[in-house]
Amino acid sequence: MNIFSPAVILASSSGGHDYLYGLFFLIVALVIGAATRHFLQKVPLPFTVLLLIFGLAMGALNRAYGPHGGQAHESGHVEHGEGIYAKFIDTLSGAITWGGNLDGHLILYVFLPILIFEAGFALDVHTFKKSFLNAFYLAGPGIVTATVMSGLAFYGLVQIFGGEGGVLSEWNVEAGAFVFLASMLFGAVVSATDPVAVVALLKELGASKKLGTLIEGESLLNDGTAIVAFVLLFGVVTAAEPFLGTGAFIGSAAVGFGQIGAAGGLLGVLLGLVAILWVRKVFNDPMIEITVVLVTSYAVFFICEHFFHVSGVLGLVALGIVMAGIGRTRISPEVEHFMHEFWELVAFVANVIIFIVVGVVIAQNAHPTGMDFAILAIVYVAIHLVRAINMGIFYPFMKKAGYGLPGKDAIVVWWGALRGAIGLALALVVYSEHLRYDFNLIEGGEGYKQETTSVLILDKDQASKLNSKGDINLYEGVALTHAVAEVSKGKITGISQNAEIAGKKLGSKTSQDAAKLRDDLNNGEKVVMILGEGQGAVAKASLIGISSRVRDQFLFLISGIVLLTLLVNATTVKALVNALGLTELPAVKKLMFSNASGNVAEGCEQEMDLLKEDRFLSGANWGLVRKYLPDPIAYPLTSEELEQMDTLAETRRRLLEKERSSYWAQFRSGLLSARAVAQLDNNLSEFLDQQGQVPLNERDYLEKVCGVSKFSEVVRDWPFCGGYFSDKITVSYDAAKAFVVSQQEIAKMVDSMVKELDESGDPEKIRKNSRLLKDEIRQNRLHGLEFIRNMHENYPEATVGIETKDAIRSILNHERNSIKKLRSEGMLEADEAERMIVAVEQRMKEVMESSLELRLPEPEEVLREVNWLKGLPETLISRIIETSETKSFNTGDTLMKQGDDGDGMIVITRGSVKVSIGDLVVDIMGRGAVIGEMAVLGGVPRTATVVADSTVTALWLSTQSMQQIMQDSPELSASLWKTAGMRFAENILGAKRPYNSWNQMQFRRWLNDGEVMSPADGEKVNLYGKIAVLINGQCTTPSSQEVISAPSQLDVAEASFQGNAKVFIRQA
Repeated sequence: MNIFSPAVILASSSGGHDYLYGLFFLIVALVIGAATRHFLQKVPLPFTVLLLIFGLAMGALNRAYGPHGGQAHESGHVEHGEGIYAKFIDTLSGAITWGGNLDGHLILYVFLPILIFEAGFALDVHTFKKSFLNAFYLAGPGIVTATVMSGLAFYGLVQIFGGEGGVLSEWNVEAGAFVFLASMLFGAVVSATDPVAVVALLKELGASKKLGTLIEGESLLNDGTAIVAFVLLFGVVTAAEPFLGTGAFIGSAAVGFGQIGAAGGLLGVLLGLVAILWVRKVFNDPMIEITVVLVTSYAVFFICEHFFHVSGVLGLVALGIVMAGIGRTRISPEVEHFMHEFWELVAFVANVIIFIVVGVVIAQNAHPTGMDFAILAIVYVAIHLVRAINMGIFYPFMKKAGYGLPGKDAIVVWWGALRGAIGLALALVVYSEHLRYDFNLIEGGEGYKQETTSVLILDKDQASKLNSKGDINLYEGVALTHAVAEVSKGKITGISQNAEIAGKKLGSKTSQDAAKLRDDLNNGEKVVMILGEGQGAVAKASLIGISSRVRDQFLFLISGIVLLTLLVNATTVKALVNALGLTELPAVKKLMFSNASGNVAEGCEQEMDLLKEDRFLSGANWGLVRKYLPDPIAYPLTSEELEQMDTLAETRRRLLEKERSSYWAQFRSGLLSARAVAQLDNNLSEFLDQQGQVPLNERDYLEKVCGVSKFSEVVRDWPFCGGYFSDKITVSYDAAKAFVVSQQEIAKMVDSMVKELDESGDPEKIRKNSRLLKDEIRQNRLHGLEFIRNMHENYPEATVGIETKDAIRSILNHERNSIKKLRSEGMLEADEAERMIVAVEQRMKEVMESSLELRLPEPEEVLREVNWLKGLPETLISRIIETSETKSFNTGDTLMKQGDDGDGMIVITRGSVKVSIGDLVVDIMGRGAVIGEMAVLGGVPRTATVVADSTVTALWLSTQSMQQIMQDSPELSASLWKTAGMRFAENILGAKRPYNSWNQMQFRRWLNDGEVMSPADGEKVNLYGKIAVLINGQCTTPSSQEVISAPSQLDVAEASFQGNAKVFIRQA
């Protein structure tokens, strides 16, 4: 049954003023929301509580003093005074009254999809998946038990306080099962949790992310299942659907609960995948991507509710999770940030409107008594008892599922179950369900006119007398009509009762009156009489809706529970969390935070010292500035904490977090595909669950992510499966490449991170941990390179196509970033830059959608593209090509041996080689790699052993022939020395600050601006303010006569060189 009527009542009457009042109400509400967030940040009350209080104040003041207060405004009203101030007061009163008459269905249609989707979209999907069973226990079977227990508790209150004259007397209807069903409906609504304030506070306190995600996930699923229960109960409570007996209702409800929920979730997933297919075809267009996601969220809700009559809320939950998981990598990287900000904004607007509207509705329309407040207090206690019993029932299962649920966390889950926007929205729907007649037209008759036709609900005897009476005043009947008949061509086509007539005829009816009227309509004691100039029209009527007093109490009690849980639970959860010790930091995190705090304070102190030398700031009051420097926060560690501290595991965990950030940085730079980053991130999240207790190189998932499965190889040549194989190998190659790059980046962080996370002061322990971690990372890197090597060997054409496509993508990314930089520097106008960026992105899109070009480059082509030949004359390049000799090596053949004379260099054109220093494999190099250039440049012995890791084809360039060419071409010599200098500088500087925080391409671009100097023997060179790396020869410094030999970083202001020295220099 679909409770959400398409007829949305925006106000109690229509007219031009209503639209202006609605607009002004929206303006006022958003101003209040923004002002509350800005000016009342330090007030120790949740944001939503403050909004509810403002709404209550607005409604109360309008009810007491407003020109429209206490009653719905009418169109064409007379203003209560003259002048701007009087007009403003009149408009404000009309706007508040408009808000107080806002239909609850509008809240559900417009704001509910926003809140539900935004909550799902903001979830950490991995943590949610791990916590899903725990959340499901409370939100699936748990919501059923909570609804039943809460409903029975309220049913008991009705039995106690529902006697004649009692505060709940109107709930206590003897006819039918109204009291039981209405109590269950109340139980379903009061069980819907919304712990936004608690989750935000847990994040602020630094409590477990798993705990916050569990509470948030339970609330998300809970909202969906609570609304399903609400839907199943709402129809029979309002009599919109027949109640066929308790047994039949429970049976149909149980089946419907599963069908409505499961079908809604399935539709959400399917429509989410359709939206993702669309979004992945768009490239960096926030307007299209945000619009698609926004439309999909409303479409899921509408299609579920309107066409299939299933749970739109669970559909939105499923959609949000799909978009947060799969969709995260399909949304353009540059749009993702805007997407989240957009949904945060609309969720903020939705919460502002809902809480202020509820406050206005309660203050303006509800009439609570002292006993109503007493009932509210009892219900508040009861829902916590119900929650405690529920937790007790499911706790044995929850502590064994997913991450488990420690006892202390369970207490927070119990106390942190706040009520919020969902409960308020459902309560507004109930409040909007006033008593009204629903007509079923059987015969339309003929001869009727619109202006003389009336519809009356009369006793059977009255109707008979009126029928026998000949002279009926039809216009008097129209004045007394219970409904409006729609007449077309003399025939009645429909009968409806508007809100104004329903309020006049039925507004004062009690629940008992309504029950009797329903019985009379069902057994024929009340009949529908149609008066008019025509004849033959026949209709039946039924009474649907809820009495005014019950609706008032329902809204008051739900709103009161929301307010109390926000006022009491949300404001005390901080003390509870602290008392339970859930914010106590582990020793290793204390150490990390102390070191980080000290580094920040030291950095600020150094920055202040630099600013003192600034021409424009040197005259500042530095004593006053010093007051704003941060104080380092130190957590003292006990000897017991130091003994138990596992710094190695924490270092691994932090290196893994750095690895994750490397994947996403590559993805945002356009260097990693969406599917590859998704697979790497998902599997890394699973690995991170082990909290660093497992060595970094023990990863079972790499074969699945970076390898090519046997199934893919089998279907490779099947009809129509070529695209699948191409996609699979592309993703595997992308993942392997990104994995290798991430290992190179985290390797640079090892020394500094181990040192920061060690409090022992034992240098041997620090060195041991560093060596261990570096060895784990080295093995990872080699493992990743082996995957790439295998793909090069087994699918050479495919890997060429992949690398070509990646290279094009990287070049286009660089082009786009260069345009953005020129725009930021004022070298390009904004519109010019925008046109250029659009053109680049169009080419990017073409590359992404194009198929791979499966062709191996010829050896000559490979040689022509090596960096040190760039810009050289064609005659020189041709001479080098003519001098080169093609050589082939079998797997295991030695190309070069450490310590041997350097008799030449090679360029790998096919296959791959392993590079070893001693017995340690340090690298695997493939097509395009240049090895041994230092032998040609300096005649130095081999520094490593190079062994063929597969069948290898290479171009051999002998030292003698290359040196002869270099004598004739200083440009070639300079180019080779620069290539060697950049390589040495990358190896020597890469692990040092700040370079260890740069990605590989960023570092290489920076090095590319350097140059190689060739100082004469004995020449002194000023190196102040420069980064210098000695790559050949020796040098001495004025402060020490100790000879420094290449390769080495020169961190000195001046040095004297000898031995045909070569120095790579880059401005700092």
